[in-house]
Amino acid sequence: MIRDVGPLKERGLPTPFGLINLPSFEFPKGGRPQVDERRRRALKHVLATDLTRVLGFIPYVGGLIGGQIADLHSAEIHKILTQDEMSRFIEADKRIPLDTLALLYSFVR
Repeated sequence: MIRDVGPLKERGLPTPFGLINLPSFEFPKGGRPQVDERRRRALKHVLATDLTRVLGFIPYVGGLIGGQIADLHSAEIHKILTQDEMSRFIEADKRIPLDTLALLYSFVR
């Protein structure tokens, strides 16, 4: 069972390059995201974009191949999601490092 921890407060992170301000983050209220067939297709493409990061470990050509595959999946994601879902996904993706978690987060809201 997940307990409600409330929002994470804004914090400053000292680094050798200066202070970096981390934004506040609020966990979504509610239960599981509603996932229908259309959203399931979007989740498959988002998961594929996350998995293409592994290709970056291949020397010389891994980044090129992974980038091309990720671009193809991103185009499909843009076709599948509605404009409102896409804007929530982009906003969540700025704060959440994995695209799959960001998309699930945007489905809950």
